Amino acid sequence: METEKEKIKMNKKMVKINFTGRELTTQSIFDTTIEKEAKEAEIFDEKRKYGGITVILGEKEMLPLVEKELETMKNGEERVVKIGPKDGFGERKTDLVRVMPILDFQKQKLNPFPGMLIRAEQYIGKVQSVSGGRVRVDFNHPLAGRELEYRIKLEEEVKGKEKICEEIFEKYYSMVPGAKKEIKDESLYITIPSPLYKNLEGVNKSVETLGKEMGIKISFAEGKEKPAEAKKDEGKTKKEKASEKKSRNKKLLGKEPKKEKKAEEEKGEK
Repeated sequence: METEKEKIKMNKKMVKINFTGRELTTQSIFDTTIEKEAKEAEIFDEKRKYGGITVILGEKEMLPLVEKELETMKNGEERVVKIGPKDGFGERKTDLVRVMPILDFQKQKLNPFPGMLIRAEQYIGKVQSVSGGRVRVDFNHPLAGRELEYRIKLEEEVKGKEKICEEIFEKYYSMVPGAKKEIKDESLYITIPSPLYKNLEGVNKSVETLGKEMGIKISFAEGKEKPAEAKKDEGKTKKEKASEKKSRNKKLLGKEPKKEKKAEEEKGEK
């Protein structure tokens, strides 16, 4: 007889990949997971982790045509995918190139210059020119209207519920300070520190749903933060703690506040 866990349908597929995205007109690399290629293309980011990424197919983490290829690839296989503007970042739209008064920038204490990136509502734009009190801004995606090429390699498909649990935590919570995990009975239990727990409620619900689609149970708990004094004492030696305790006891016994006692005596003389 099937258990409830066995009845869960696996709707998602998790894979580890490496890729390099290239703009075909200029042959310039705009994104890559390979450190060497990033440095050669002068797009290396010290804050970024290179060496491959974990992608969940069906979560729209990659362009649709790239995901479609990954669905049919085997471990270790490499493919090249060519993508036109329609299936990439769209065609360029003239109505997304706007001329704005420079006063709009000055009111926000901004000094616009060509190449400057700005945010307006849900769009990010790039300043093209500044002339005669006007600023020309392009709100099209930088790769809109471009022919693209992705070289992709499927390093491995992540299988086994324990490995999937590990990868989900690494992908969504490894950068959350103080977050902890426990994997038990093919389920993932995540503890998030109290100050951050409420802020991540929306993310947690999405990850919980994702877990169900991958056949695993994900539960969340709010961690109790240590009192400030307890944190302050961490790392101190027994001798240092004993010395501080002795000092506090002296104050409580009235051996320290001599100035206060003297002030009271002077007040009495008056």
